[in-house]
Amino acid sequence: MDPIFAWIESSALSEWIRGECLCAFPTIITIHTICMGLLAGGSSAIDLRILGFAPGIPLERTLGFLPVLWVAFAVNAVTGTILLIAYPTKQLTNPVFYVKVALIAFAVWLFYRVGKEIALSPEVEQKSISGKAKVLAFASLASWIALIIAGRLLQYTHKWEMLGVPSLI
Repeated sequence: MDPIFAWIESSALSEWIRGECLCAFPTIITIHTICMGLLAGGSSAIDLRILGFAPGIPLERTLGFLPVLWVAFAVNAVTGTILLIAYPTKQLTNPVFYVKVALIAFAVWLFYRVGKEIALSPEVEQKSISGKAKVLAFASLASWIALIIAGRLLQYTHKWEMLGVPSLI
């Protein structure tokens, strides 16, 4: 894999992200963070509503947020891929990266399940939320928390910053 990492790290895009343009990396990471906040925060708000918080707010009103949250997910997927291109060795040699990817898949799957099978079900109209919905909401909330923790740990648990250059951490 070293030749592949070296090829990616020496690409014009990777070098541009890492430093040729002083504003590229900060801009990309800022957009990634804002969209993660929208996605995790919005999903968590829906999950908390399903779990019984803010009972005065109709669950139907949260449905309007779903398209915005899917856009935030798409932007995060693009910016996350760009960040991966900037430091492929640092990310792809770290086991925490694979935990993060698995948690992304699980959180998005739960988000989809909550959105389609719970929020759009007839149960919402009857104002009764099933135990299944509450289990999905709790699992979704836990997965977003775990995903954010894994994302933060990823920055501090690497051995190789770039190919052949050990990090100080």
